[in-house]
Amino acid sequence: MISKSSRTVTGYIVLVLISTLLLTGCWDRHEIQDRSFVLAVAVDLADEGLEHSTKLETFAQGGTPKPLRLSLQVLALAPQTRGENKPSKTYVISNTGRSMHEMLRDANGQNSKPLWFEHIQSIIISEAAVRKFGLTPLIDLFRRDAEVRWRTKVYITPQDARQFLDFVPPTGEAGGIFMSNISRQEKDLHIAGTNTDLGATSVRLDNKTDVVLPAIELSGKQIKVNAMAVFKKDKFVEYWDEYTIKGAKLLLGIEKAALIAFQCPLHPDETVVFEMFQQDTTVTPHIEGEQISFTVDIAMRGNISEISCSGEHDATDKTFMDKSEALFAQEVQRNIEHSLRVMQNAGVDDAGFGRNLKAYEPKTWAKIKDRWDEVFPTIPLTTHVRVSIQNTGEHK
Repeated sequence: MISKSSRTVTGYIVLVLISTLLLTGCWDRHEIQDRSFVLAVAVDLADEGLEHSTKLETFAQGGTPKPLRLSLQVLALAPQTRGENKPSKTYVISNTGRSMHEMLRDANGQNSKPLWFEHIQSIIISEAAVRKFGLTPLIDLFRRDAEVRWRTKVYITPQDARQFLDFVPPTGEAGGIFMSNISRQEKDLHIAGTNTDLGATSVRLDNKTDVVLPAIELSGKQIKVNAMAVFKKDKFVEYWDEYTIKGAKLLLGIEKAALIAFQCPLHPDETVVFEMFQQDTTVTPHIEGEQISFTVDIAMRGNISEISCSGEHDATDKTFMDKSEALFAQEVQRNIEHSLRVMQNAGVDDAGFGRNLKAYEPKTWAKIKDRWDEVFPTIPLTTHVRVSIQNTGEHK
């Protein structure tokens, strides 16, 4: 006689087997070789980069103007034999129009396989395009499309954006992957890579806060991310150079590593370099009547990484160490104050003073939040920096 517990177990087994029959397979499955993977996107005005255009890069639309050019870098899949390490090959297709989605769909007429957008790594937008249309309408499709990942990197360029899709990296990677990885560097204070991907940009736009994006340029066979494009909400304002980016990052305290250099006071043509590996930053708002001010307290720890006049100094000497710590702190303070002046002149609160005020002084924020664009440029900042040299390396 079969027990009740045995019948129950048998019933569960039958249910599981029936479920597996219903769940097998994917109704929308496509083999990898039957897809065209888009790795990078470039957005230009339609009259930019005319040397690349052809009469096929358009479609009839009842006389509606077509002010934009959308270009796609597509991975060319090719069979490889074992042991081969061929460079990634890509090709570019473009289209002109006003709607990003329509241009993408019409681009299928230039391709033999369905375009797949889940692996987009980089979006490059020309300065001319964002000046004319603003940032929001140019990335709206990519923010909404479920295939596009929010870790996609977004760049602004003062040049024709499409030419970046023809760039062949020396590493053998596809260009879209190469450009995306540049902004993932964690030890370069000159690169505006933190919180500049599609997801972070989307959040800033939704919250109606200012946006900063890395700027990229191409010269011959070389690419470099060498500045930061600054937006007031979604309207392009200006570019900030590497020194300004560095000061902004030091102010935010978001970097895991940084290099700080000062000119040797005894040898004006020589440089001493400090490598920071830990930073603690505290930003404190102060309210005195109608006056709002902030203090920033920064503590840095690290090592001396380079002394170009090392033959003239003993890096283990306490007097030299104390003087170096003071000079490193002065340089950090100088850099931060420079960046704050640039931010206030542009009216762009990239350091998040408004967020800090909202968090710690909500009543004050409620009074001035609608006037923050006017208040921010007038706010004084007091900076205190302490530098502690932990080591001088393997040589004194």
